[in-house]
Amino acid sequence: MKVPILLYHAIFDKGLNNEKYEINKEEFETQIKYLSDNGFQSFLVDDFFKTDNSAVADGKGVVITFDDGNYSDYSIAVPVLKKYGFTATFFITVNWIGTEKFVSWKQLGEIKAAGMSIQSHSLSHPFLSDLSRDDLHKELDESRDLLESKLNIPVNVLSIPGGFFSKDVLRMAEEVGYKGVCTSVPGLNKLDSLKSEFLELNRFVMTRKISFQDFKAIVNRDQRFIALCRAEHYFKSGIKKVLGNKRYYALWSRYLKIGRASCRERV
Repeated sequence: MKVPILLYHAIFDKGLNNEKYEINKEEFETQIKYLSDNGFQSFLVDDFFKTDNSAVADGKGVVITFDDGNYSDYSIAVPVLKKYGFTATFFITVNWIGTEKFVSWKQLGEIKAAGMSIQSHSLSHPFLSDLSRDDLHKELDESRDLLESKLNIPVNVLSIPGGFFSKDVLRMAEEVGYKGVCTSVPGLNKLDSLKSEFLELNRFVMTRKISFQDFKAIVNRDQRFIALCRAEHYFKSGIKKVLGNKRYYALWSRYLKIGRASCRERV
């Protein structure tokens, strides 16, 4: 069975929000409640490497992930998830741990104790495909080692910062010991058998532009909607190759603030 992986960032609970990747607490809880009310079961990214995931045979599986390690992971996301009996995977930027607006090591320990998975989002959140081989190795290897040693957990999956990666990045991730990476490429993922190969897992980015209708289309695996999102992604990938990572990211960030959400608003 194929399941969607949802990618969240920070969640805010009061005031107005202008950050493209933050969503309101009420919106987040509405989404999680919908999953609960409609019989969905949450899985962790760890489950892609297990042999028996037959529980998703009814098509009601979903994987919830968070990138960066924002404080709202601890203060908002985990309490909401626990309220409805769901779990999530948290990808942590290690050098941000304990800094303003980000989780501490103690809070990560509590997130772990709540039954959540903690994985790597690199050391310092650079565009990995722009790095030298030595710097790339450091970002991937040291972030993994620190999380494993301080939290006593296995770290098998890397979330790609900014969604920018190359074949060299994938090779390095496998070389240092990861079993797979989570990308920002929209699409579904098969979750029902042991995978011996290195995995590239697709995810749907949940921004403030995502409507509740869009959310339902994603989790219910609306093929037309998913095809539109994938077409938009590959169109943007072509622009990215021309502009380069930094120029593309600056352009796309501005577009998200003032523009439409393209494929999501054409459905």
